[in-house]
Amino acid sequence: MTNKKQVLDYAFEEAVGTINLNSITKEVAEEAIATAMMGYAAREGYEFTKEEVHATIVAGFETLAKSRADFTLQTWTMK
Repeated sequence: MTNKKQVLDYAFEEAVGTINLNSITKEVAEEAIATAMMGYAAREGYEFTKEEVHATIVAGFETLAKSRADFTLQTWTMK
C-alpha cells in the first residue's frame, strides 16, 4: 500500500512528464503541474489539498534543480 506522499510524488512525476518545463515560465509550470496533479487525484480516487500539492511542487522543483546542477557539472567535465 502506498502512502499519500508517494501518491503525491507519482502525480508530480506524471505531470512533469507531460509538460515541457523549458518552454514556459515557472509560474505557468506550477499552475499546469498543480492542475495535472489534481486531475491525477480525481482519476485515481485520491484527494489532495492545495497545500499538499504546492508543497510537493516546491520539493519537486528543488530536486529538479539539483539534478540539473549535477548534469551541468557532468557535461562540463566531459568536455
